[in-house]
Amino acid sequence: MSNAARSQADDIASGPAALGGAQPALDNAVKRVTEEGREARRAARDVRDTFDEAIRTSVRRHPYTALAIAGLLGFAYAVMRR
Repeated sequence: MSNAARSQADDIASGPAALGGAQPALDNAVKRVTEEGREARRAARDVRDTFDEAIRTSVRRHPYTALAIAGLLGFAYAVMRR
């Protein structure tokens, strides 16, 4: 067996031990990504709530305009479906 082959075999044999040292760093990365995902979900929920409130307020203040917009959207959808 050549020196290069022995070196590679040694690297493969020591692989699990080398990965064990990376476990804390991997755990930190997973925790950080999880927290960032939670923050993104909260931000998206806030945007959704704000958008929902704006639409509801607009419909209450201008019901006929909202009805006209809905009608135009329905008409445009029907034209595209042909």
